Amino acid sequence: MTKDSKRSKKKQRHAPADGGPPHWERLYDTFREAFEWALDVAAKLARDFPEEAEAVERVRAYMRKRLAGEPAHVCIDDVLLTFGLMIGAIDRDLVRGLVREFTADVAHEARTAARELLAPLQLPGAPGWEPRIPRHFTIPSHLAFWLGLDSLRADA
Repeated sequence: MTKDSKRSKKKQRHAPADGGPPHWERLYDTFREAFEWALDVAAKLARDFPEEAEAVERVRAYMRKRLAGEPAHVCIDDVLLTFGLMIGAIDRDLVRGLVREFTADVAHEARTAARELLAPLQLPGAPGWEPRIPRHFTIPSHLAFWLGLDSLRADA
């Protein structure tokens, strides 16, 4: 097998059968879309700070050139700043979601606990309330003696 036949097999392996663009070009298109979205998020976070917004745009220009196959250079500080903004956006969204879930869980548990604790303490409403006055009083004999009520019984 010659080198040319090996190269032609290699090219055939990377090209799709339908004659469309090579698989790696589709991958680059997907990567480009995801990267543009991430840079848009970073740009939104940096919009109030002109120097940071310019750094994000320099990284955007660099990536567009590199994906187009052109030579480009970028300062590592711009890359790190942009990456930090992206991570900050992810962290902010995750934390916001987690806090929202946590507070909903805590509120639900607090409502349930309050119902369980306060249910026995509920007083009846005015329409359903009836006074309960005992008709007969029963006094133990030793208490009646100390109150002087046992003499009343003996007289009766």
